[in-house]
Amino acid sequence: MTRGTLERASKAAQLLGGVLCAALGLRLMTLAIGDAQARRAPAAAAPEPPAAVAPAPPSRVSARNRRVPAPERASGESSSLRLTLSVVTGPERSEVYVNGSRLGLSPYIGDYTCKQGEKLRIEVVPAREALITRSAICEGQTLSIR
Repeated sequence: MTRGTLERASKAAQLLGGVLCAALGLRLMTLAIGDAQARRAPAAAAPEPPAAVAPAPPSRVSARNRRVPAPERASGESSSLRLTLSVVTGPERSEVYVNGSRLGLSPYIGDYTCKQGEKLRIEVVPAREALITRSAICEGQTLSIR
């Protein structure tokens, strides 16, 4: 190889490294901003007290294959809200569902549109651990699930 070819390859590698570092920095900044917004916003809903129900016997169906029906929406017409949803509970790379719809993998930060006052059921499905379920009400601007 000639010296010119090696210099061009070196510059291309440096450029690629710079682009990758910038992309990583942007991702970390986005996560930090979402977390800061979630900490400043008031709590979306108080956790519901656990019902006094005898635990069901363990089943052979994994949490990933278990289908739970989505909760019914509140009656009446309500305005739509667009919230910033932050889910940082459970192990990394767990699947995140809201009312039965898959949003992505944890840790998850993104926008979610729902009706004002709608009941939300957030499920985090780890690969090898128990299903994590949280309930919330659609209100405010930010919903943080920890």
